[in-house]
Amino acid sequence: MSATKDVPVKKARMNFRLDAEIKERVARAAAITGQEVTDFAVSTLSLRADEIIERHTHLELNEKDYNFFLASLSEDKKPSKRSRSAAERYRRGRRKGVKYIADRTNFGDA
Repeated sequence: MSATKDVPVKKARMNFRLDAEIKERVARAAAITGQEVTDFAVSTLSLRADEIIERHTHLELNEKDYNFFLASLSEDKKPSKRSRSAAERYRRGRRKGVKYIADRTNFGDA
């Protein structure tokens, strides 16, 4: 008997329309990679989503910007009104036309 269990993968559907020209390019790209159109679309959407999420959640600084950031942290200045406003919007979980579900445990609001 195997020590691992086969856990069923929960599937979801996405239905959308696209221009015929885009569909033709997707079908061609899928054929070039040897994938079915659905498999190609799923893998491509997944990769692109991962790239966007990675870019949104991580920030990489070069040495000059890193040193500037550290120096800014050590300055003894009060945050500007604009900075305080941005922090408050973040605490509420909103960003210009987009609504986020904020992790309020970080702010003592939980």
